Formats: sequence, structure tokens, C-alpha cells
Amino acid sequence: MGWLALGILYSVAYAIGGKLLVDEPSALSWFRACALFVLPLIGVVVIVRRRRKWRGCEWLFWATIGLGLMMSAIGLTGWAADELVSKKETWLAWPAVFALFGGVAPLFALLAQPHRGVREPVAATTAVDIAGLAVVTGFLYSFFVTAPASDGSNPLLLVSELQQALVVLGMIAATFVARGTPWRDTYRRLAFGSLVSFAMLTLSNFEAGHGMYSTDYVYDFTWILPFAFYPWAASLAPAAEVDEAIVANRDQELKRPRPWVIFAAVAMIPFLDYALRRITPADSSGFRDLSTAMTFISVLPLLVARIAAERAELQQADGTMRLLTQVIEQAQDLILVLTPDGRVRHANQAFCRAMGVPRDDLMTMRAEDLMAREIVSAEDIQALVNGGGTWRGTVTRSRRDGTTFPVSAAVAALVDDRGRPTHIVSVERDISEERRLREQLIHSERLSAVGELVAGVAHELNNPLQSVIGFTELLLRAESRLPVRRDLERVQVEADRAAKIVRNLLVFARRSALERSLVDLSEVVRSTIALKAFDFQAANIEIQETYSPDLPLVVASREEIRQVVLNLISNAEHAIRSAGRPGAIAVRTGSSDGTAFAEVSDDGPGVLPAMAGRIFEPFFTTKTVGEGTGLGLSISLGIAEAHGGSLTLATGGRGASFVLRLPVSETSQHATAAFAAAAAGGR
Repeated sequence: MGWLALGILYSVAYAIGGKLLVDEPSALSWFRACALFVLPLIGVVVIVRRRRKWRGCEWLFWATIGLGLMMSAIGLTGWAADELVSKKETWLAWPAVFALFGGVAPLFALLAQPHRGVREPVAATTAVDIAGLAVVTGFLYSFFVTAPASDGSNPLLLVSELQQALVVLGMIAATFVARGTPWRDTYRRLAFGSLVSFAMLTLSNFEAGHGMYSTDYVYDFTWILPFAFYPWAASLAPAAEVDEAIVANRDQELKRPRPWVIFAAVAMIPFLDYALRRITPADSSGFRDLSTAMTFISVLPLLVARIAAERAELQQADGTMRLLTQVIEQAQDLILVLTPDGRVRHANQAFCRAMGVPRDDLMTMRAEDLMAREIVSAEDIQALVNGGGTWRGTVTRSRRDGTTFPVSAAVAALVDDRGRPTHIVSVERDISEERRLREQLIHSERLSAVGELVAGVAHELNNPLQSVIGFTELLLRAESRLPVRRDLERVQVEADRAAKIVRNLLVFARRSALERSLVDLSEVVRSTIALKAFDFQAANIEIQETYSPDLPLVVASREEIRQVVLNLISNAEHAIRSAGRPGAIAVRTGSSDGTAFAEVSDDGPGVLPAMAGRIFEPFFTTKTVGEGTGLGLSISLGIAEAHGGSLTLATGGRGASFVLRLPVSETSQHATAAFAAAAAGGR
């Protein structure tokens, strides 16, 4: 309210100055020329000082009002200068045109619609539209200025009155439209100022129409008090919140304004020229012909500029659309766009690859054609989404060949300005691998539980087996009958065999600290194969064992190396079983280049070249779910590398061949070298 109070005080001061100088026309004209220029200029200064607070259409709004204030200042000063030169009061002349331009500027500024946010991309085209309206308005003013007064009146009086009424209505409408935005109070202040201006303009026009207008201070209130509302509104106008405005108005920014303003302005010029010549005839039509020609010359460049700006905005929008299209096409997620009734509208490349269907064929399909029969159907999802909701869950996609795969989907609707759904978008992710890994982990946990159970059962079996062995030995000492002794010896052999199996199971399942010590790799391999001897015999698999007699010792964890060897021979057994025929597994130990190695080979189908690079990856397996976790070779490789060794797939030959290499201990190397030297000296 400070600016409004300042305007009132300024008007009072102006009235007092005018009263004191009323008998000195020359001094009064100079006084008016200076005093009438100050208040509009103050509004311009406030706008310029706050210019960095606004951006885009918000800045265009205030820039248009600022230009209007400058035009008003020129018009008001022009009146005083004209009176000073011509020594007569003639306000209905060219200075009035400038004043009218300043009065209509707020109405033009509303085209920027600053309450909708910054909207920088549309500021240029809106500025061209405002310029086009200004040119046509100037063309309109030129006709009324040149029209002769009749019956003591001038058509320009009616134009000014009608124009200010439109400004008042425009500001009131803007206040209503922006009632839910921070710009409501700004519009309301401007609407109040335009209403005051309309009331005082009506008073002065009435006096001017009856020849009663004078440069006395009472009538000059029309050109002073309303200007106090502009700095008041500008100083309290909300600053642009660029980031929030861009996010909140992104959809609005994409809606380019139609160039109806500039095109309508060009189209109306011939009709306005014809109508105004009939309504307001002039003594000479030469000036009006020149005015019409100048208007066309001014508007046509604006028309070209508007088309160029529209084209630039369309190119920018097209570039953005191409970028978004590339993002969608390159996305790894499966993206499917449907119409509200379920017809396929678009699908990205990832979706087409996953479905194994070309995009052109997808365009002829419906949502239910792409889903397997489940509890939740495609129609249920569409009904929920079209009703304004979103759907998240897992669905099963069905290919043409009958195979299916699960996807995690998020489905939502795209709506228009009225909230009606226009498209349905489903963003999906193939979770087949996740499900397989989860099932393998579950299977791995099950195997771990079975291992603990086996350890407990082995402990329970060990005690009765020891009793059987002990009592058998006692019976053998006391028995002299040969047939009975043979039976007891057979019982003793089988009991010893069972006890050995139990001991091996306990060693394998025992949770130890995995301490490393000197280990004979051949002994570890031999004892591990003994665990699987019965399985190999039942599967008709021949075991070919070749152990090096002078294999150096290695520093290793016996349990971990046993686990590696067991994984290798189990994989070999599975490969032979999958071939559906008898086979052989060859196990060989030896040493070379300071390492001891154990090689496990089979005559199964081998490893395909395409899979050779992935067999050591975690969870990668060629076995079906329930037969393998895909962790065996990965864990084995980790154990080998943790011991400073390696686990490799040997190339060439039939079947698959894996080689485990471990570095020989330095103590073993020194002992082997000393033994070789002693043997050489003995010869």
C-alpha cells in the first residue's frame, strides 16, 4: 500500500502546484511536462530493477507493461510540450495516440499469461504476437486521430473509453483465472488500478466531449493516480521459480501457442481499412493510404518472424521427440504402449526382441494376445488403469511359439486435459533370470541343509557300524567252522567299507577352520573318488585313475581341495549320464613347472564353444532346475585362486577336461631336489 499512498501524496502535491501556477500558463506547462513524466517513469524503474527476478513469459509480461508506461510518459509530456508550443489546449491529437498505446499495454501483456509459469520456449512467439497486435492497434488509432470532430466530439474519445473498459475486464478475468496462483494479488492490484483509470478517464472524456476540459489540476488526476498501481504491483509480483516452474509446466510448455493472433491481425487489416473509411471519413485519404501501406509493411516482417519462430519451436520439439524416441528404443526395459481398448500402439525394440515378434506384426495384436492365461487378465488391468489407477505386478508374456517368460510390470494411463485416458503405457522387466537365480539359491540352501542332515546321520551310523565291526572280530576269533568264517569275513569287509564311506562323509561335511597344511594331492583325489565309487558303478561309468608316485606336496586346505575335486567328478558324471550311454572318467595327477595338478576328463558331450567363456560365471549352469545351482565351478575357481593356483578348461580332445593346478610347497621342492641329487650321486 506504500506505493498507493505515495501516488495519493503525489497527486495532492501536483494539485497544489497546479493551483499555484494556474495564472501562469507557461510555467504551468513546464510544470506539467515534468510532473506527468515522473510517475510512469517510476514504474519503469521498478520493473527494470526487478528484471532479474523474472524469466520467459513473466519477464515478457512486465516488459510489455514497462513499454506501455514509457509510451504513456511520452504522450503525457507531449501534451504539455504541444501546449507550450501552440499555446492552446488540444489533447485529442498525436500525444493521445501514445497515451492510448500505454493504456492498452496491460491488455497486450496478458497474452504472456505469466501465472502459468516461466515457459521460456514460447516467450519469443508470444512477443511477436504482441507486436502484431500493437501494429494493428496503431493502424486503428491513426484513423480516429485523422477523423474530424463532429458536434463537439471526436471518435477517439469512444475508442479510449472502450479500450480502457476492455483492460478492466481483462484484468478482472485474469484475476479469476489465476485465483489459485501467486499471481492473483498482482492481477488484482492491476485490475484495481485500471478500474480507477477507467472512472477518471470517463470523467475527463465527458468534460472533453462538452468542451469543458482544461489543464487545470482536477482533470490531470486521470493521468497521475492510476500510475501508482504499476510500481505497487511490480514491486510485490512473485519472482520466477525456474526449476519448479519448468517441472510443473512441462506439459504446458510442449503445447505451442497457435499463431492465430498475428494471422488474424493481418487478415483484419483490409476489412478494418474499408469499414473505418466508411465510419470515420476524412478530408483527405492520402494519409490513410500511407498508414495502411505502412501497416502492411510492418506486419509482414512480423508474420515472417512468427512463422520462423514457430518453425524453430517445432524443430526443437521435434528434436526433443527424437531424443525421447531414442531413449525409449535404447532402454533395456520392455515398453509397450496400448490404446485404451487394448490395441497395441507402439513397442520398443527390447519388447520386440523379448517377444520374438516384428513391430509391424505387434501393431495388429491386442493386449490379451501377448499374455498367458492367469488370474489377472489383460482386461482387468485395462479397466483398472482406465479408471484412473495404476497397476503393478507380475504377468506372464506368451510368445507365438508357445514359450512364456515372466515380467515385472508397471502399468499407467496417459490422460488428456480433461482427464480422459488416451494411451496405456506398460514398463516391464524380464525377471526370468531372477527367478532362476532365486530357485538355484533355494536349491543351494536345500543342499546345505541336506549336508548337515548327512553329517548327523553319519554320526548316528558310525556307532552301530563300529559295534558290528567289533562283534564280527570277536566272532571270528572264536569260530573255527570254515563256511561260517567266510560269512563273517564278508560281513567284516562290508562293514569296513560302510565305515570308510561314513568317515569320508564326515570329513566332507565337517565345518572346520579350513586350516592349510601339507597335503598329498593324489591322496585327496583318491579319497574323494572313493565317495562316488558306488554311484559310478551304478551308472556304468568306468574310473581310470593315474597317480604320480613322486608328486610333491602342496600347502592347501584338504576340505576345500576335496570340494573342488568332488565338483569336477560330479560334473563329469552328469555329462556322461546326459549322453545316455556308458562312459569313462579319467583322473590323473602329476607335476610341472613348480605346480602339482589334478586332471579330470570325461568322454561326454563336452562344452560348447559358445558356453566355454561362461562356465565359471556364478549361477551359470546347463543343468535343469533341481540338478545344479551353477555355483560349483565358480566356487571351485575361487578356491583354486585363493590357494595361488588355477582351474582351467583344457581345449581339444573328446568330452571335457578340467585341470586343477596348485603351487608346490618350498619344503617339498627342496626335499625332491635333495632326493634327486642323492639318487644321482649313488649312480
